[in-house]
Amino acid sequence: MEQQKKTMKALVLEEPKKPIVFKEIEIPTPKSGQVLVKVESAPINPSDLAFLQGHYSSNKGYPCVPGFEGSGVVISSGGGILGWSLVGKRVAIAAQTQWGTYAEYCVADANSVLPLPDEVSFNQGACTFVNPLTVIAMLQIVQEANVKTVVHSAAASALGKMMVRYFQDNGVQVINVVRRAEQVEILKKEGAQHILDSTQEDFDEKLKALCTSLNATIFFDAVAGELTGRVLRCMPNKSTVYVYGGLSLSGSVLDPSDLIFRKQTVTGFWLTEWLKNKNIVSLLFLLKKLKGLLLSQLKTDIQREACLEEGINAVKFYTSNMSKGKVVFKPQNRQEKQNE
Repeated sequence: MEQQKKTMKALVLEEPKKPIVFKEIEIPTPKSGQVLVKVESAPINPSDLAFLQGHYSSNKGYPCVPGFEGSGVVISSGGGILGWSLVGKRVAIAAQTQWGTYAEYCVADANSVLPLPDEVSFNQGACTFVNPLTVIAMLQIVQEANVKTVVHSAAASALGKMMVRYFQDNGVQVINVVRRAEQVEILKKEGAQHILDSTQEDFDEKLKALCTSLNATIFFDAVAGELTGRVLRCMPNKSTVYVYGGLSLSGSVLDPSDLIFRKQTVTGFWLTEWLKNKNIVSLLFLLKKLKGLLLSQLKTDIQREACLEEGINAVKFYTSNMSKGKVVFKPQNRQEKQNE
């Protein structure tokens, strides 16, 4: 085990909706069932943006260190057989504690840590949980409903590109909804067959025709706002919307007649809650499947690395360039060592 320092560099959120601050704080001590991880990579995800803006449910109090996932090396355990077995290993992290991954060190529950194969880089490993597991979960929902075609908004996102690859390889077609013309080309490169730009005048007409011909009865919505109801109106009766994000920063707008007379339904999807309903055998099976797909169907595009000192500027950059790939914090790097 490496010699521990007493303090660490971190990004700290003092209270909701306030800018994150780069500062030096004490290195946390893991409790029983937890591990301390030296963080090598930590991505910015839409869920992180929502948390910074005060729009995401979490058990974190304030002040706290943001960052829900990352990768690194376990350097100590707070106790427990699983925790001690992880010391010294390269791991992917799902961090729900006060001390998230936007720091040199983070604390994670030992059962939320996944050893990484040697061939998986820290950058790829850092993107193991949020998007890949969400895509795997969504395919299970679709297969259990015996649905062969789905609609997906914000389809040029990292998750959207994964969905195209993973769903099509498993026999499910995706009607991809984007908001800019350049995003159409991004998805074509991924092999997407059905791509519609919601800013085009004939969007609703084309969407309704596709949903009808392909019997698309599930819609995974990452945008919310008026798009939720707009897409639902174009779908067959008894369709279901799973709202899993709110990129529009607006509540979903729906026509009550669609719910009353067409028997459409709207529900939410939260990966954390979905995983809670899985038994240990199911979770182990999921993680085994996940490890085998990280470098293929569920691979993440990385567009830029940033050190912690870049903090709010890195967040702003990602917010404006989300469809181009992930921005990944490298907590062990200092600003003067970064390449342009």
